[in-house]
This record gives sequence, structure tokens and C-alpha cells, in this order.
Amino acid sequence: MKRILVLVLVLFCFVGAVGLSNEEPVKVSIESYKVWDSRTATETLEILQEVFPGDEILYVLTYENVSESTFVGLQMVGMIPEGTFYIKGSATGEKREHEEWEAKDIELRFSIDGGISFSKPPVFTEEVVGGITVKKLVNPIAYTDILWIYAKDFRPFDILKVCYRVKVSE
Repeated sequence: MKRILVLVLVLFCFVGAVGLSNEEPVKVSIESYKVWDSRTATETLEILQEVFPGDEILYVLTYENVSESTFVGLQMVGMIPEGTFYIKGSATGEKREHEEWEAKDIELRFSIDGGISFSKPPVFTEEVVGGITVKKLVNPIAYTDILWIYAKDFRPFDILKVCYRVKVSE
């Protein structure tokens, strides 16, 4: 089980971040670190190699404008790997005050359908119960993807980093 999960996480690092080639205007890279070791019940910051249920992982996505162009509305996507769940409040730019979600220069959105659609938090679904449409609050552990939309100009040679944490399911 743990070997399969490690393979999935390694594949996520290469495929999930959608790294662009050197010919593309934006270079994307991802780093992954184990930040909580469930076996020893200790905080750590080690390059991800092997994970166990209960471990916490930090993903750092780096976007670098390697062109001479300025981009507006840069969108960055992070996937929540299968076998893990998002840790509420861990995505950069996420801050909750008085039941409102705020983000400075970054608009944060979440998906519960594999990245097909994204919503600002808190995320709700609608369900028909007894002929009445009811809104239900989605638990953040159901998130499948995170989207950051950068509100400022992404200028030549700018570097932007975003991060989030996930926990390996039991």
C-alpha cells in the first residue's frame, strides 16, 4: 500500500503540476516535503520519499515567468492526490475572518469534481430533499483540486510560489 501511494505521489509531482517545457513562457515546478511523521509523532521537514497513513505533506508550486511578456490573471492549479485529503486552511492566500474568505492578490478556489469546476470557499453543493433544494456545506476533505488566480501582473522574470498541505488517509 505505502509503495503504491509513494508511486502515486511521485507521478503527481511530474504529471499533476503540469510542468511546462523550456519553450513555454511560464516554468512550473513542484516540491514535496513530509512535514508531519505519524510514526514518530514529530514535525519534520524532509524531502518526500516514503509516506504512511497520518503523515502530512507540504506541496510548494513555483511559477516562473521565463519570457519577456507580462501575463494577467495567472492561474495555478494544485491537485489533491488520491489517498490524501486537503488540510483546511493550509493553502497560501487562504484566511478566514468573520465567515468571509479573503486572499491578498490571490483569489483562491476549490474543486470537488476533479478540477472541472471551481468555487470560492466555503464550497456548497445543492441537493433535492423531498422536493426542496437544500444547500449543503462541503467538508474540505472532499476537495480534489485547488486553484489560485493571481490578481497582479505576472511580469518577466517574476517568481510566484504557492503551497498547500494534505494528509495521507488512514
